[in-house]
Amino acid sequence: MAWSERRWALTIFLAAMLIPVAAVVSFLNPPASLPAVPVPLIADAATPIQHLVIIMKENHGFDNYFGTFPGVDGVPLNVSLPDGQGGTVSPHWLNSTWTWDLPHDRGSMIQDYDGGRNDLFATVAASWSPSLASVAMGYYDERQLGYYWSLAANYTIGDHYFQSVLGPTIPNRLFSLAGQAGNLSTNDIPLGGIDIPTVFDQMEARGVSWRYYYSPSLIYNPLPTYFPRLRSSPDMMAKVVSMDLLSRDLSAGNLPNVTFIDSEASLETSEHPPGNVTTGEAWSAGVIGEIQASPEWPSTAILLTWDENGGFYDHVPPPQVDAWGYGFRVPLIVISPHARRGFVDSVVMDHTSTLRFIADNWGLPYLTGREANSGKLSSAFDFVNVSGSALPRTTAVSEPGYLGGGPPVLLASDAPRRGVSLAVDP
Repeated sequence: MAWSERRWALTIFLAAMLIPVAAVVSFLNPPASLPAVPVPLIADAATPIQHLVIIMKENHGFDNYFGTFPGVDGVPLNVSLPDGQGGTVSPHWLNSTWTWDLPHDRGSMIQDYDGGRNDLFATVAASWSPSLASVAMGYYDERQLGYYWSLAANYTIGDHYFQSVLGPTIPNRLFSLAGQAGNLSTNDIPLGGIDIPTVFDQMEARGVSWRYYYSPSLIYNPLPTYFPRLRSSPDMMAKVVSMDLLSRDLSAGNLPNVTFIDSEASLETSEHPPGNVTTGEAWSAGVIGEIQASPEWPSTAILLTWDENGGFYDHVPPPQVDAWGYGFRVPLIVISPHARRGFVDSVVMDHTSTLRFIADNWGLPYLTGREANSGKLSSAFDFVNVSGSALPRTTAVSEPGYLGGGPPVLLASDAPRRGVSLAVDP
């Protein structure tokens, strides 16, 4: 399936989309959306986390969303990058709630990386349009993303969490589900699918309940349906369901052990440029609020992250652990009664760290060496001091030297505490 991430801009400007053959097949044979049914919780967990919810949004890097958040490894002062037109451009606040899309294929990201210098984001963006050089260096802050910033202030934010691959959406999402991308470096999925072992196979074998909620689209099938073993199993296909069922399942207390929430196909909610980030944030707030109001909240952890950085500037060179990556930093917020409060976690992690948490919590084998060697999410949790409240009281404080200016930052009563570990925790 040739599913280019530039589809959003094409939709806006051309009012039509070139639908590849595999997408047509998807339209003719969509996965079924079955009625909500009780989900038995068969597998015991090694921690108090009986329910893990993974919300993966689209195409924003850490500096682009949290580069001026207090206490994190954020945007450095007095930095400037070549703009590809003989000048330079510095990081700056985006006085907007959306931008045009940026180059973020594997080749572009390798250029951005520039051998570890991370200095060609603006130049690469300018190759599409000179005006995009400034866009690539822009960042949002609490003026647009107040809810996300409040989550980061009150729970745990990871500031050394990386996308798994220097590359676009599909390879990174594959790493989050399989610990590898099956040698895929683009968003072009072969017609025969991707025949690699996945966490879905493991959970089925172990009796760990799961569901995968996706935003419906006439030209899009959710990624798990391109795994032949899953596609050929009616029982597994029945667990890949429309986002329309999520609210009903949550209100009925039907949250499985592991829940994946994928809004990739929705420009309105995914935050993929040129989508409006405040609209996407509002959707996330609604979903998270429903989870917090559900009966399972006391034993739940939500991992809110983004699949890849979308071509936006990030100043931290990603460690190169193998031929594929890591890629650039993306935000990770751990939301749970068991999450450390007001904590900045600097353990080096990537999308396979989520797989490792699932494996460690429910007794699954590691799928790949990348997963086995990934940083552990355990540093984000405090299983002794537990708060059942959805959010603690917040206090507005001003942060000295705040790069973005503007109104005070909304923080928890205690300012975020920086994690001490900067190395991969095996």
